[in-house]
Amino acid sequence: MGKREERSWTTVAIDKKQAHFLDNISKNARFTGGRKLSKTAIMRTLIRVAKRLDVDANEVKSEEQLKKSFLAAFEKYK
Repeated sequence: MGKREERSWTTVAIDKKQAHFLDNISKNARFTGGRKLSKTAIMRTLIRVAKRLDVDANEVKSEEQLKKSFLAAFEKYK
């Protein structure tokens, strides 16, 4: 990962299904020969990936619209 960047702390509220999803990623890594990953590390990685996408958030008014913008950007990236 290289040089460690200065970090900013924030609180993110997620529902139980989302937390379970992150836990499963961590457990899968650990039980298949990798190491346990923290939810924070997984979230940082998701943000790094999202930064590479050309997400159009113009006129987005809801989480659902934002999700569609991310998915569209992901499809273009593939």
